[in-house]
Amino acid sequence: MADRLDVASLAPRDRADAIREFSWSVNGRIQVDLPPNPNHLKANATTQAVGLVRVSEIGWNVARLRRAAAPVDEDMVPHVLVNLQQAGVSRFHQGGRQDVVRAGDLVVLQNAKPYEVVFHGTVHAVLVRVPTHVLGLRPSLLDRVTAVRLGSERPVVGATVAFFTRLAHDQAAADEAETAETALFAQPCVDLVRAVVTTAIGRDDLARAPLNSTLLQRVQEYVRLHLAEPDLTAARIAAEHHVSVRQLYLTLSRAGISLGEWIRTQRLEECKRELASPVGEFLTIEAIAHRWGFASPPHFSRVFKEAYGLSPRELRLHHASGGADLRRQQSHPAPGTSAGSP
Repeated sequence: MADRLDVASLAPRDRADAIREFSWSVNGRIQVDLPPNPNHLKANATTQAVGLVRVSEIGWNVARLRRAAAPVDEDMVPHVLVNLQQAGVSRFHQGGRQDVVRAGDLVVLQNAKPYEVVFHGTVHAVLVRVPTHVLGLRPSLLDRVTAVRLGSERPVVGATVAFFTRLAHDQAAADEAETAETALFAQPCVDLVRAVVTTAIGRDDLARAPLNSTLLQRVQEYVRLHLAEPDLTAARIAAEHHVSVRQLYLTLSRAGISLGEWIRTQRLEECKRELASPVGEFLTIEAIAHRWGFASPPHFSRVFKEAYGLSPRELRLHHASGGADLRRQQSHPAPGTSAGSP
């Protein structure tokens, strides 16, 4: 289950302590500098476990984070921190280097060594924490990549940012029932961080294997992110992931996935969810279908009934009445109709 922080729900006098405690849970016990006026403190964050990896989505106006040159606490586990900047400007310092990161940039830190992060106003970021021993990379290699800005013009950076941003967004709403499914993404998370490190030292060739091994998971996340867009074609998906259409289809077929059928199934599930929700009551069935990429209402009704055994209207009626109205309708159909007709 996700851990959440929202200081807007706290009294101003309690906000600073809450922010520090959250930061310590993410980064270890470090110095946290905050704006002086507690009424102006902002922080909204969600942290989710993905196996041994932790993914945090953070928005706050902390002024500075700083770890001094001090021995590692006995309870601190060395981690590699990957910061994916979504909005705002930050300056990272570690290992004698410093760099400024902006939206779309990525930067790596090591939490057990001295560092400093200065935030310029409110920032939003996704922070990925991977235990150093899980990565299995030499310390001398990690020392070369910290506090180096990596821009999204690099394919591996763009792929990593897109994957973790979507994963953080999805898991913010996850519940305990989805924990087992979430754990399936643990190894792809580690592989992508390894790819980021090898890219930072100028070895893009070493990043190809992790990119290939995580292609299926990244494609699935990309499709879910863009599911509502009608031009979600194989050519577009392949181009976004810097692979050929043939390689895309080959990767999916090895997993037993037919791209067109899988996209349609995902869209139908979203339509079904909206039709059954209280919010969906205020939208027409045609509007819901169009929102999720179905341009033809008759086609949508046909494939929906083939998938679920009920028409969209019947499913909505079933959920609105707890099933009673639908059972009554099927027992006593209106004149000129047959039971269960759309």
